[in-house]
Amino acid sequence: MTQLEVIKISKQEGLLTDVIQDTKSILKNMWRNRSGIEFMGRKYDQVKIPFLKKRIYLDNVIPGKIQDTLENLGFETKEGKRPIIVSKRKTEYGWHLVFSLPPGLSFGQFKQKQDYFADAVRGWVTLERRNGLVHMDILTGALPTSLPYEWRPDAYHKIALPVPVGVSQKGVEVLDLAESPHLLVAGVPGFGKSNFLHVLIHTLLPRALIGIIDMKRLEFAYLSNHAAVTRTEKDALQLVKALNREMERRIDVLEAANCVKVQEYKGQDMPYIVLVIDELAEIRDEQVLYYIDRIVRLARAVGISVVAATQRPSTKVINGDLRAMFAARVCYQVADELNSRMVLGENYSHAAYLPGIKGRAIYKFGLEIKEVQTMYLPLSKAKKLLKNQPKERWTYERQGKRLPPR
Repeated sequence: MTQLEVIKISKQEGLLTDVIQDTKSILKNMWRNRSGIEFMGRKYDQVKIPFLKKRIYLDNVIPGKIQDTLENLGFETKEGKRPIIVSKRKTEYGWHLVFSLPPGLSFGQFKQKQDYFADAVRGWVTLERRNGLVHMDILTGALPTSLPYEWRPDAYHKIALPVPVGVSQKGVEVLDLAESPHLLVAGVPGFGKSNFLHVLIHTLLPRALIGIIDMKRLEFAYLSNHAAVTRTEKDALQLVKALNREMERRIDVLEAANCVKVQEYKGQDMPYIVLVIDELAEIRDEQVLYYIDRIVRLARAVGISVVAATQRPSTKVINGDLRAMFAARVCYQVADELNSRMVLGENYSHAAYLPGIKGRAIYKFGLEIKEVQTMYLPLSKAKKLLKNQPKERWTYERQGKRLPPR
């Protein structure tokens, strides 16, 4: 056999090997990203095997895209080991996958690539580490582009201060402000920030005393008969001073009653109080800022909450220490990634890439983060809702009776 003949045979064998490898790759991809099986006009996306108590998913498009992303990102150890899906199940909002990571790959590496996974499935992805495994929630449902304000207080009677944040792919998101107990709201003008404050105030009026620092002077004027509304820094100073005195009084009362927080207190002189600040960046008075800072830091246990809104989330307004006191945050569209990180945290640039839809925001509570569509409450409807509220103007020097429920 000549050298030329050997070369020809080698090329043919190599070509055959390439064809076999390509065929395997195509078949693997078809099975990994399968979209279900259609039979007699009906599409089947899963098969149950009762005696094995097992469920085989024939529809595997979303998990397949996640596996493709992992491979494309190079999630592999030097020994060639890759993350393994140990459990997967369909949920009403998408998929829940559980991964086992080989030694050499960390949860932090997974977390850093969260946006890649979300882009691959064209949805929302959250990651959590539990018992040494990585839990991935994939939300694929579409959010509404408009959400009228509707509220059934009886459905949330067990929550002390329920705030309807909006709707995520998982459903209605409700924050218990008494547990938070402070909320930061940010975003550029015109996307729903002030409207969110109206929703919050009208929801909480039956359950709490409301104080408002309205630096725009016009936004909350219609609430003057139902809340302590201040429009100047001079009046705002009197309000925050009074709240500091009330905070000190409550601390003394709780200490004497051996109570750690107001929820444990059985007396009748501690209604919840919520201080709403519209445009924190407009406050220049150092005394006002000092007293607000004290409330945010010390009022957690005494039933006084702060909801602060700003359209300019600079470090002068929200420094790292102050931001940490706001466990709950709602961020509408902002100018860039830097502004998003100032509000939500260093690893969260999501608010910079929100679609230009009014009411669309990122909701973060603790380590959990979601995209939500917040509720829309027109001013005309807000004024009508006040007819159901008693016309008793609360002044910050007044001590009202304790409000249910506690």
